[in-house]
Amino acid sequence: MEKVTSKQMNLIDSFCIKAIGIPGIVLMENAALKVIKNIDLNSYNNFTIVAGVGNNGGDGLAIGRHLSVLGKNVNVFVIGNVRHGSKDFVTNYSILRNMNIHIHHILEREDLKHLQKSVRSSEMVIDAIFGTGLSRNIEGLFERTISIINKSDNFILSVDIPSGLSSDTGEILNTCIKADKTVTFQLLKKGLVENSGEKYAGEIVVEPIGMPKIAIEKGLRNF
Repeated sequence: MEKVTSKQMNLIDSFCIKAIGIPGIVLMENAALKVIKNIDLNSYNNFTIVAGVGNNGGDGLAIGRHLSVLGKNVNVFVIGNVRHGSKDFVTNYSILRNMNIHIHHILEREDLKHLQKSVRSSEMVIDAIFGTGLSRNIEGLFERTISIINKSDNFILSVDIPSGLSSDTGEILNTCIKADKTVTFQLLKKGLVENSGEKYAGEIVVEPIGMPKIAIEKGLRNF
């Protein structure tokens, strides 16, 4: 199976959106539905979703919407400055607000108490904090948030890549989600199978999200 770097994946994503005309929100919706497909909905009813404010976080919010529509109990947490959110993150954030789904914000250490309580009452935690573009060490509230998730006994599912894992090298950027399962999109990310990748990713599932062959070939050829 073809393994890609974060830059290659960005090129493919950009070609899909800008050259072919597939809206990013469509790819995000496809990604969310593929994550839902990989959840045993007969076994899990209570979920905590922790989302960043980038496109990975947007995936997480879309997943939360679908779980809520399916009648599941979902607590959604957003960590990061929403005003700096990506366009498609903001779209899904607005949809949840319009559905009157309460969103908890992690802005200071006191907010972590609400996260701890939610994690204790959940059966699955969905990690959608950082995606493949992460290149800096994780510190502060983000580090504490990941620590709370990792200390839980819940099943942990990571969206695209465990938060804190380098998509290119599989190195740990100070700390990292230790997932039971990672649903990654369209192509296998190099970091998932190199260095610490497999140890932190758990079961790896690669799901197509509607990216055409021409976009994939273009992205791989031009790198």
